[in-house]
Amino acid sequence: PEQRRDLANDPRNLQAVDGPTNSKKSDSDAASWLPPNKGYRCTYVSRQIDVKALYRLWVTQAEKDAMSQVLHSC
Repeated sequence: PEQRRDLANDPRNLQAVDGPTNSKKSDSDAASWLPPNKGYRCTYVSRQIDVKALYRLWVTQAEKDAMSQVLHSC
């Protein structure tokens, strides 16, 4: 429970976005959603990797592939 609370309140895991963007993202990972602002995708993916490493969260192969593709374009 403490780790869930910490993750939910971690500023690295929180993004200020408008309502429609938040609805589109929902609980999607990088394999199924990336920020519409392509210039922010490198930062977004890097933050996701930091958060996942910090909280020892798993990554699906599809998510890893999507993250790698974004990072190769940075």
